[in-house]
Amino acid sequence: MDGPLETQAYVIKSQGAPLELTTITIPAMGASQVQVDITHCGLCHTDIHMKNNDWGVSNYPMVAGHEGVGFVSSVGPLCKVLKIGDRVAIGWAADSCGTCKYCCEGRENICTAGYQGTFLGSAAGCWGKSPRNEFGGCFAKVVRIEEKFATKIPESVPTSIICPLVCGGGTVFEPICNYVTLGTNVGVYSIGGLGTAAIKLAKLAGANVTAFSGSARKQPGCVSAGASKFVLTSDTAAMEAAASSLDLLIDTCPANNDISPLMNLLSFNGKYVRVGIPPASNQHFEYNWIPLIFTQRQIVGSIVTGSKRMNLLMNILEDNLKTTGSMKDDENWGVCPMKFEDVNEAFKLVADNALTGHRVVLEW
Repeated sequence: MDGPLETQAYVIKSQGAPLELTTITIPAMGASQVQVDITHCGLCHTDIHMKNNDWGVSNYPMVAGHEGVGFVSSVGPLCKVLKIGDRVAIGWAADSCGTCKYCCEGRENICTAGYQGTFLGSAAGCWGKSPRNEFGGCFAKVVRIEEKFATKIPESVPTSIICPLVCGGGTVFEPICNYVTLGTNVGVYSIGGLGTAAIKLAKLAGANVTAFSGSARKQPGCVSAGASKFVLTSDTAAMEAAASSLDLLIDTCPANNDISPLMNLLSFNGKYVRVGIPPASNQHFEYNWIPLIFTQRQIVGSIVTGSKRMNLLMNILEDNLKTTGSMKDDENWGVCPMKFEDVNEAFKLVADNALTGHRVVLEW
């Protein structure tokens, strides 16, 4: 098997520090691992949170990046699926126990022992038990990872579409898989890259989608993405008219807001699913028991997705691009391609909400 390997990576050396191109050493490859030469990586807002330790789970130095795409350049002797030359995607998780109920179902994102994060270290507890913060992320030119967590990409699906869906797409696809069937009334709150992906994927699943945003300028993009209705959250009358209309509400907002107005949008037995993670300094929320109990509404958390559903998402994308093409790039869902040498500028653009499109894809 291949021994330790020196490669280059953009490293965050301390909390909030700019990324620096540095030579790192990645550990020897395991028997069930593949080596991937990274060509592209999406910039997820999570990378910014981790750089700044907003969630209190960061270790430094850190090689971030978890929307990576590259080509397999070496395979361990126990690998059974991938081969050299395969184009693969690497997301938020790098390993899991492999034996619990959920791992056996391909739902490693809820591994009962805690999945190992792609670039998480000891500060993340059970999700960083085998620290990878110094070498694990896709801001490196080479990544070694368990074969199961490198998802083969269909040849017809462009890298520019795949990268942002490896994390963001999987994050919203998880609750869609869990709760959406044909005709489900789905709301999406907070419309950025994550919210737009949720609209598109919920529409593909046969849902009736309503977009909720605090910005009226988001309406054309939401309609283009597949929303049949748009509600401006500052419009009290519109919010009252939308009360009790949703079977599912996916909240992608990274800020900690009052959830009462959002809960009022749910029908009886409806589900509020939170995927946006507020900072560690503002994690507390309140809701009254009586309206929760008497309406049988549910408050649910959801984290990324596992290997089974990531493979399913790849197949859906392949089929969609051959038919309606609703997942293709357009003016409301466009990629901002940038070189890795401009990664610090990319971080600033995303943090300042100054992109000309929804998504940054970095290229080596």
